[in-house]
Amino acid sequence: MNIYGTKGKVIKGEILQSLTCPHCGNKTHRSFGVLRYFHLCGVPLIPLMERVGIECTDCRWTLLDRQVPEQIRQEINSNIFERKYLLPIFAG
Repeated sequence: MNIYGTKGKVIKGEILQSLTCPHCGNKTHRSFGVLRYFHLCGVPLIPLMERVGIECTDCRWTLLDRQVPEQIRQEINSNIFERKYLLPIFAG
């Protein structure tokens, strides 16, 4: 059993219609966030990293963090990593 370490959690976001997939031409993408945190005895204590991404709903083509256009990245970041969504993760 690990007493301490790091873990990650994927947080689902909204559906986006603002980009066109270069592989399949689909305009529907799902946004998500990846939260990496330090834990002690399985209890999350300190967030270490927050990254955002989008994934094509048809062919699963994925863009992570810096690959996502800046305007879309900021919009996803402000929606997914709000306190009201993160509080349940760190409340135990």
